[in-house]
Amino acid sequence: MKPLVVYHEDYQNFVLEELKNIIQGGAFTLANSDWPVLTKLTDLSYLTTWISSSYSKKGPPPRDPASMLRSYLLLLFTYPSLGLTEWVDMMKKVPLYASYPKWFLPFRYTRCWNFLRLFFSSMGTRQTKFFKRQKRKKKRQKKLKKGQKQAHKNPGFVHKLVKRFLNHDA
Repeated sequence: MKPLVVYHEDYQNFVLEELKNIIQGGAFTLANSDWPVLTKLTDLSYLTTWISSSYSKKGPPPRDPASMLRSYLLLLFTYPSLGLTEWVDMMKKVPLYASYPKWFLPFRYTRCWNFLRLFFSSMGTRQTKFFKRQKRKKKRQKKLKKGQKQAHKNPGFVHKLVKRFLNHDA
């Protein structure tokens, strides 16, 4: 499905509500060093329209890509040496990190890698340290009947080579 667009004003209202809830509970306070990180990650709403062509029309409704990128950037700004698994654990423990990227709920965090693959592939770069190649299963070859020969994998290969040789050397 195409991603749901979360407008910047809606996001700002959400963050303000969550910060009020966290701070009023008395379990958390903001330090002065937290504010530069909060201000850097404000408006990423254009990202949804930029990536939307890469989303499939079928499947479960996706999370907002801007919120997921915001979470990833928050990881890079605060703890760049952590992996994604440790980051999800950190978001479970620290309520500010979990409420800042709107998409995170402690019981729904499974599609982080899919988003990162989609984001980096749409940028045209391949970040090899984030990806682990998955081995594809080989197709099983059909058994031949008695007396048959195996077909060539590239039919017309020799004909194409001869044609190319004649065109370029003649």
